[in-house]
Amino acid sequence: RTTLQHTSPSQPKNWKSQKYRRALSFQEITMKHWTDIAESTFFNMIFSSPIAIGEIKLFILNIDNNYSTVTLGFDIPEIPDTPPKKWEKMGFNACRIGITCSEIEDLALHNLPTNKNLRLTIKNTGSRFRVSAISDDSSIYFTTAFISLREPTVYLSSIPFHET
Repeated sequence: RTTLQHTSPSQPKNWKSQKYRRALSFQEITMKHWTDIAESTFFNMIFSSPIAIGEIKLFILNIDNNYSTVTLGFDIPEIPDTPPKKWEKMGFNACRIGITCSEIEDLALHNLPTNKNLRLTIKNTGSRFRVSAISDDSSIYFTTAFISLREPTVYLSSIPFHET
């Protein structure tokens, strides 16, 4: 392990930490598409173009305190344009995906459950991801060390996403 020497009185006391130096050198990046998230191989197969991260209809919020994980399951407004033949035969008008996040910190929930759609944003801060899902009345905020995309499923809905 390399030891760094504090050589300038103008440097902050914690300048030696890797986390501090990464924070200085890394710009926060907003993840724009679902394919920016790990485990998106199947998602890439059923959509012919990148799908933006954005509005969701939340169905599942699972918090596992023992393993420090949060799972969100939700519908997105888009439906697959290159689905497997099995899906074509059964018919569908809704697509459900989700994210699983581990090593959760700073979890905050407000006014849940909700029937309103939420706006999901995921920001890469270098060492962690900042996840937020908000509407006018409700919110979910947390940071996570790891995030992965859950495999998409489709189904027939009596109230498709765009009609809510």
